[in-house]
Amino acid sequence: MEVTEVRISPAKGGKVRAFASIVFDDCFIVNDLRVVEGREGQVFVTMPARKTRNGQMRDVAHPLDSATRELIEKKVLEEFATAVDNRAVADRSTKGGNDDRESVIDRLSSKLFNDEFWISDAPSADVVKE
Repeated sequence: MEVTEVRISPAKGGKVRAFASIVFDDCFIVNDLRVVEGREGQVFVTMPARKTRNGQMRDVAHPLDSATRELIEKKVLEEFATAVDNRAVADRSTKGGNDDRESVIDRLSSKLFNDEFWISDAPSADVVKE
């Protein structure tokens, strides 16, 4: 069995930094894995879970051995690091807090101030002089 795809979606705030979906052998998908930030800033992966009637969380899907868990965690965290590098997910570890307004501004500015956004391929002959 091979992890053939990992998709990362940013979370809105709090300790959950992102949600992940993984595809096995291009034919089976597991959704709602979470990349969670720990107390000291480290991130880890949690499996999809739901609340039981008594309020406890119970995994919906999970690996049966530690080698498979490590493989899944490695792939998800690699893709998460790539998303942070590409600014698809905000890197809150360097900001000293969980200020969502700042992360939104960072995401927007990375899109707006991208060189390709401002550089036109066409010559600027349409300049009007007064």
